Amino acid sequence: MLTANAAKLVEKEYRKRHPRKGVPLWLAILLVPLWLCVGAFAALSLKALFCQSSHEYQEMALVAGLLVGIFLFCFIPLQPIYVIGHELTHWLAAKIIFHKTGEIKLKWNRGYIEIIEPNGFIALAPYWVPFYFMLSACIVAFVMALWRDVLTARALQGVFLWLGLMYAYHVALTAKALKHGQKDLEYCGKFLSWCIILSMNLVTVFIAFAIANPSPLRALAIPCKIVVDVFHW
Repeated sequence: MLTANAAKLVEKEYRKRHPRKGVPLWLAILLVPLWLCVGAFAALSLKALFCQSSHEYQEMALVAGLLVGIFLFCFIPLQPIYVIGHELTHWLAAKIIFHKTGEIKLKWNRGYIEIIEPNGFIALAPYWVPFYFMLSACIVAFVMALWRDVLTARALQGVFLWLGLMYAYHVALTAKALKHGQKDLEYCGKFLSWCIILSMNLVTVFIAFAIANPSPLRALAIPCKIVVDVFHW
């Protein structure tokens, strides 16, 4: 087992061999307005969705889970579980774009994964991809596809309450991680990284509420309608 100093030397040597390739400043300046527009469209879509909502029990359960979860996980962070999900999201993001990965190291309150030629997409993925929320949503979608007619209204309330809790866990622990500073934000620069993280989280929230809506396809069409209205204007 390596001592703390030896581990730091190994990591420093690895960084020399595989330097971080950040986004050039000129490209970051061009991308900031784009991501601000994405966030604005997501926020407008959420507003339109709430205006059209009939306050069905699925959406109310999702909101309840989100509010309760944020309060709960501020006091009970369950840090090791978050670290596992965080590093696995880095790993999945790397595999999606065919980047080679190496050893994964997990500790009580932090982790590390070796990735050959990492980039901004891989670095920022855990901050806008809610790992446990997405995992739960996939399981829920599978169960509902098979037994939706069997599930009672009370059971559906429990399902969406759980999804709200899982997204709240992502929000609470991500905010805590960013508060202590993260080197992952160095790839795109802090300002651009914050724009991407906030915008993509708004998009994720909209998709979650659209799925919880009684008419998911109609809800998901809201952003398209907003874009069309903007172009007409």
